[in-house]
Amino acid sequence: MMIKRNIASILSSVVCLMWLAACGGTEEVKTETSGNMPQQESEDTATQESGNVTKIKVGHIAPPGEAYALGFEAYAEAVEEATEGQIQFEIYGNGSLGGERELLEAVQLGTLDMSLITTGVVSNFVPDVTAIEFPFLFRDLDHAYKTLDGEVGQGLLEKMSDAGFKGIAFWENGQRHLANSKKPIRTPDDLKGLKMRTIESEILLDTYSALGTNATPMAFPEVYGGLQQGVIDGSDFSYGVIWSTNVYEQTQYFSEAGLYYASATLVINEDLYESLPEDIQEIVTDLGKEYAKIQREISQDLEAEQKQNLLDNGVEIISMDDVEIEAFREKVQPVYEKHADRYGEYIEKIQTIE
Repeated sequence: MMIKRNIASILSSVVCLMWLAACGGTEEVKTETSGNMPQQESEDTATQESGNVTKIKVGHIAPPGEAYALGFEAYAEAVEEATEGQIQFEIYGNGSLGGERELLEAVQLGTLDMSLITTGVVSNFVPDVTAIEFPFLFRDLDHAYKTLDGEVGQGLLEKMSDAGFKGIAFWENGQRHLANSKKPIRTPDDLKGLKMRTIESEILLDTYSALGTNATPMAFPEVYGGLQQGVIDGSDFSYGVIWSTNVYEQTQYFSEAGLYYASATLVINEDLYESLPEDIQEIVTDLGKEYAKIQREISQDLEAEQKQNLLDNGVEIISMDDVEIEAFREKVQPVYEKHADRYGEYIEKIQTIE
């Protein structure tokens, strides 16, 4: 089976990339499918065809060693193998082509072919996606996966075609916890007055406002400098993101609040997708869904190691047992009430999934 054939290579890639990252600090690991490349002129097309080969240009913000960067490398290899080389990928990671909103706009316009975008950013283009971004929505990871892989998630993916890009599958960014440079966060009151960065998402802006913070939208490539310069005091991160991007160097406290579960949507330009032969379309989508599960496994396997790495580097971790989760849930109820007319039906459906 495809999964079994690729697990060994995935694990090998993890070890290799983590070793390279350890040696090279924040420098990007350049491989045959990753590197820095300037933005092309608007008249250039991102997709090039040579004979029966279609080259797909991919951009994402994840650095080497981060779970969905590793997952995409494995996915790309599987697609190239399954299409016998008819599809080939050029991958530019580490935010080298811009922030997530820029990347998604480029996919929408067709100047970039494919990307993996934090779903909260996608919600700005497909408003219904906001329904899966509510704080403390999922009971656990299994509940999140059943929602995203089931009827609710599939319906949201289908809506993305109206925005100019096809949603293939929901991959994992991770459970988002609260990091900051000022003080431990155990209760909602501890957040009052802090300048907290968020992605450009109305729900998350409302959530941070309900928690008493000064919510500051900011593209992810700017976060490290923003923390370093004091423009922001903190943000929400998964273990994978805060470790692999070195943001932990600018934060002292990490509270396991589980603010929300962040997925990452695998998207491809709609016109490009429709131009592909049906058998190639099927491979691209089927493997995208299959590798969503593999990438989630990579994410979870890495998390324990990443947590220990943070501790070893002086980050104080406030355990979920020491965070007043119910107080946080109560504090964000106004967010649910404000958006009930638009998203209440989705929320009700998600909450009944078992």
